[in-house]
Amino acid sequence: MIRFQSKTRIQSLSLALGVLLPLSTLSIFAASAPNAEQPVNKAKNLARMNCGAQIEVITPDGRVTRVTPVSPENSEAAALIMDDDTVSCSLPEGETSFVIALPNAALLDRFTFLNENAAARGELKIAVSNYRLAANSSKWTQVEGTIPFSHKRMFDLSLLGVEAKFVKLSFVVEKKGRIAAVGLYGDQSLHEFASRQDHVVRASNTLQSNRAADRVNFNFANLYARAQIVHVSSGSFDAAKKMIDDDPITSFKFAANDPHPTVVVELSEVQRLHRVSALYDMQAGKMEVFAADSLRGDLENLDSFAQIASTTDSAGEGKASVDFNPRGARYVALRWTPNRLQTDDHGFKVAEIDAFGNVPLALIDVNTAPTLFAVNNVASKPMPGEGGPDFSNTLGTIADPPVLGEVSP
Repeated sequence: MIRFQSKTRIQSLSLALGVLLPLSTLSIFAASAPNAEQPVNKAKNLARMNCGAQIEVITPDGRVTRVTPVSPENSEAAALIMDDDTVSCSLPEGETSFVIALPNAALLDRFTFLNENAAARGELKIAVSNYRLAANSSKWTQVEGTIPFSHKRMFDLSLLGVEAKFVKLSFVVEKKGRIAAVGLYGDQSLHEFASRQDHVVRASNTLQSNRAADRVNFNFANLYARAQIVHVSSGSFDAAKKMIDDDPITSFKFAANDPHPTVVVELSEVQRLHRVSALYDMQAGKMEVFAADSLRGDLENLDSFAQIASTTDSAGEGKASVDFNPRGARYVALRWTPNRLQTDDHGFKVAEIDAFGNVPLALIDVNTAPTLFAVNNVASKPMPGEGGPDFSNTLGTIADPPVLGEVSP
């Protein structure tokens, strides 16, 4: 059994006592709410398909389901290891467990998840292992403590000092809901992951396929994909990276008097995109999406941009996404018009922005996962399936992660 304290508590104890107390003497997690003062996240989320992560789910009736290309009806759990934090997975009443397999054992630091609309209510237990085990095996090492979740949207839990290759998340649910944005952060940084982009295998027409299972959606609007923020309509420009730092817990705050919070993201190069999504304050409003190949004129008015889609979040779910016919773009702009009747004086906050294009699933290798950084530019032939649906809350034509092997008894 492992016991840990939140990072905030450990730091304060260290300052007060001048030494770091042994971790084994400390108690368990603390969950923290999103905070606009949090620094930009520098760690890569390892619980991602683009890191070689895999997932299986154990439902309340005891069935073990491995997410595979041949079982698309069971692919909902794939949402938890995809880049799109606006796509969620259902959490029924009873105990549901997810086992996330990392390609290699990693020293972990934090675990995050999003209780969508704060609807689900229950308790969470976490167990880890460096070896493949059956879900009901007694050999799992329990990370001591039961974490209640209810009436709260985002959770940021310390796993400081935990090493694991397999992480089991057991949700005991009293009131059903949906979860998303699962994150496991460790010692691999966004910078380290991005630096491998210089050595990637470039996608060629020979790797293309007409099968949905042969491609995967990849988020090009992130620091690990060498994207950057070039304009915000208000707020601290230095903090704007929080919107593309692979962490939904960190958020960027626009000024309270900004009627149309706007951000412009520059991608590493022209990419062929088909979907844009965002995670933000839970309030009603409108989100517009614009694209451009170059910057000209006034960025405040988005003079050089063409509007490609818009959507209205009438229910105030705090997330929005738009799908559109694939098109090339180097710059992506998002502009919100929040419902001012629901906006407080603290300013509109945005947690994550995503811009998706297709890359061949064949480029994913769990040992050299960063080869996923293939060029997906407008100069190449259209990617398979362009013009059709790619993402939805039912996951559309989302590619499934690789198959998990049989577990040992």
